[in-house]
Amino acid sequence: MTPSIVTGNVVAFLQQAPPFQFLPQGELVALASSMSVEYFPKDTVILRAGRSAAHAMYVVQKGGVKLAIHTGVGKELILDMRSEGESFGLLSLIGRDIARLDVTAVEDTLCYSIPAERIQQLMSRHPDFSEYVLRASLTRYIDRSLAELRDQTRLMGDTERLLYSVNAASVANRPPTLCAPGATIRQAAQLMASSRSTCLFIAGPDSRAEGIVTEADFASRVVAPGLDISLPVSRIMTSPVQSVDRGAPVFEALAAMLSRDIHHLLVTRDGAPEAVLTHHDLLLLQGKSPLTIVRDIEGQSTVAQLASVQKRVGDLLPLLMREGAKAAHITSLLARINDRVIAKIVQLAEAELGPAPAPYCFVVTGSEGRREQTFRTDQDNAIIYSDQADPSAEAWFERFSAFVRDALERCGYPLCPGGYMASNPLWRQPLRAWKGLFSDWIAGARRRSVEDALIFFDMRPVAGAFELFHELDAHNRELLRSAGVFKSVLALVSIENRPPLGFFRSFVLERDGDHKDELDIKLRGAGPIVNAARLFALDAGLGVTNTAARLEELENRNEVEGMPWKDLQASWEYLTLLRLENQIRQARAGEALGNHIRPDSLTHLQRELLREAFKTISSAQHRIEQRFRSALWAPLGR
Repeated sequence: MTPSIVTGNVVAFLQQAPPFQFLPQGELVALASSMSVEYFPKDTVILRAGRSAAHAMYVVQKGGVKLAIHTGVGKELILDMRSEGESFGLLSLIGRDIARLDVTAVEDTLCYSIPAERIQQLMSRHPDFSEYVLRASLTRYIDRSLAELRDQTRLMGDTERLLYSVNAASVANRPPTLCAPGATIRQAAQLMASSRSTCLFIAGPDSRAEGIVTEADFASRVVAPGLDISLPVSRIMTSPVQSVDRGAPVFEALAAMLSRDIHHLLVTRDGAPEAVLTHHDLLLLQGKSPLTIVRDIEGQSTVAQLASVQKRVGDLLPLLMREGAKAAHITSLLARINDRVIAKIVQLAEAELGPAPAPYCFVVTGSEGRREQTFRTDQDNAIIYSDQADPSAEAWFERFSAFVRDALERCGYPLCPGGYMASNPLWRQPLRAWKGLFSDWIAGARRRSVEDALIFFDMRPVAGAFELFHELDAHNRELLRSAGVFKSVLALVSIENRPPLGFFRSFVLERDGDHKDELDIKLRGAGPIVNAARLFALDAGLGVTNTAARLEELENRNEVEGMPWKDLQASWEYLTLLRLENQIRQARAGEALGNHIRPDSLTHLQRELLREAFKTISSAQHRIEQRFRSALWAPLGR
């Protein structure tokens, strides 16, 4: 079979990259089909020293990485740089124990990822390839050198590592409160009180900070000596202001605060005030760990306490992104934390209302059901309760679902605009009623009913009697085995939103309104991938709901010839990463969270990757049309 153009390009690239030039053409063609493409934004830590060994060998296709080690005194020792055509991860892969160096993207970087088992197969079959690999991996000598470095510098543990790997801007939580030097002491005090700040900065005409006044200054320099509060605030300010640049490691900020015995430090961007770092922020840094947050969730006894802990979840995102976690792993981690929150709220509800009158299962649907929450997600949930429940039980479940709804909202989960919540009696039903609903959706498929039902095909149990969910799931899978009409209608709905690519691969943007010159990467990008994965997973009878897991299992089963499963996985990862980055930026700017982006705000590489993702989605939708198109489509609107 003649290799595709894409495979041919990959083979041509590998032929110029050591040690792959030692491999025959046929081996390179086979290798190209087993590789995946991974995108790492600038400053992403791809491999971390001391962590688990690499599971793949990476070949830089575009961009570059640095190989370094961080010392206990905050020094970064750069041992090597790798650019296009060069590889990394080989030492870790061969050693099979831990990664020995930090590998960080020095610019937006695209890599080919080759699974460890394929590298091992190549080494066993091709002596030249193996000799190059072994000669290049002087593990013993590098281990000895790195051991000496560790002994000399005492590499830090996880908590200390954050002080060196995270910058000041990532930890500083509040914008600075600025005051004009001509303002009176009274006006300054009123400004501090209204902004709920613990300090304010006196800024000159150029917006540069000239001095700082803290709560302690008002006590010691105004109240205690009885100073006239009509005097200018510059009389009580401390000058010069101690500051660090936003990109400085946190340890530099900590050192500055300790050496000068101060509790407030100005974080600047190009010399201008950007944020305030406080001693309290540094204390909270120790709690920015998923395990710490989960432990704290389990330990709370009131909704108010739970809401306080839940606020810290948003702090995880920038840190996880900086640590180089994959987007799919980040959303999965957030979902698991959210599951703990829901389970805890269910526990608190039962403590408040008394034991449930019948067995029930609290389930989540939509993005929650798929474990794909990004920065913040609406509530999407339902209740399945036992058919043996007494009619009077409905009153208890009504109070229960209202308690859960209000508690989740207090914890930062907005109400579902469409009302897909257990507090809606439509989605709070006995098992037999749920079976009836799914039977109607599947057997009597209509476009509108299928659109309404979509999120319920991503249902997942979170608390209560899971066996109720499993019985419903088994019922639905049996119905789907011969539901050709339903799948045809579902396919039509699944391709409704097309990728925004026009002629000559240009982006099709909004022409007017609030999102003029922007595009929605969820509606037109991530959403169609979710729909395609769901459609084929239901057709294949898969039990998983997560999009990445669905795509992987479909690829492993070799479902649907010609379907670009691997490319869809890479596109899903990249689009989710873009959504996360965009929402983190919006949150920092105090903007409403959304999924619209401006293509001209992306780097050249990001735009090219976005185009490739949209092309992959178009290809997948074409395959859906070929497989599921039926005579029903015309009267249904296509």
